[in-house]
Amino acid sequence: MTLRQLKKLTQDKLLKIYNFNESRSIFHLLLDEFLGIDTVNFHINIEKKISSDSLKLFNQKVSLIEKEVPVQYAIGYVKIEGLKILVDKSVLIPRPETIDLCKWIIQEKLNDKQILDIGTGSGLISLFLKKYSKNCTIHAWDNSKNALRIAKKNADQNNLDVNFNNIDILKNQSIKTKFDLIISNPPYINKKEKDSISNLVKKNEPNEAIFVDSEDDLLFYKAIIKFSKSHLNENGIVYFECHKERINHVKNLLIINKFTEIEIKKDSFGIDRMIKAKNYGYA
Repeated sequence: MTLRQLKKLTQDKLLKIYNFNESRSIFHLLLDEFLGIDTVNFHINIEKKISSDSLKLFNQKVSLIEKEVPVQYAIGYVKIEGLKILVDKSVLIPRPETIDLCKWIIQEKLNDKQILDIGTGSGLISLFLKKYSKNCTIHAWDNSKNALRIAKKNADQNNLDVNFNNIDILKNQSIKTKFDLIISNPPYINKKEKDSISNLVKKNEPNEAIFVDSEDDLLFYKAIIKFSKSHLNENGIVYFECHKERINHVKNLLIINKFTEIEIKKDSFGIDRMIKAKNYGYA
């Protein structure tokens, strides 16, 4: 089979799930990852023949994607900003807006800070901040032991030191440590909104990391803001990723709790998605 034939065969399969541009992008991603052929070399060698033995793993991945397994889970990892992040169904697939949040945070020129990532999932935020800060101590919590298993693997393979703990922020915690920054991308989709979420997401990604299992959409924000009031150092900062339609409700919660210098920032798609605020200085 030539590369030209492989592309047509693969895209015909992927077009059952994805549009043309998406299927083309996925084909080239798989080709690069599993056959070592980038887009430039594909076009230069488009009539090159590929042996069936070489295609075994490639075809296995295509079969998974045909079964509506997200391409990131099929590959098993994503590469982001110099990090290789393992992903499986225990953790959310990293989104561009979370990278936007990380990039916003490191504009603070982080040096010698105590930083807490609540609901770390794959560990992406913690690892990004560790990689792009100086001498910061990073603590990362999650209530899922399976997620922490993946996060620890990611820390090991990226050779980054993060303190992981199995802690549920919704439960009373006797934590004495104080932090300079607290960051969270918590669940913020109401379970009543499931019908508006892609089946690809609902079938594969951990629903407990997406949906709030409560009538109160702001459950996690309220808990984290309450915790932050007593566990942020004076002039410490809290950062959140938020639902675009509820970010102003989060802003109001921060105002009520006497946080100052509140700032909302758009993500790379132009959507109000991130918010930060400074601790007033009193518990």
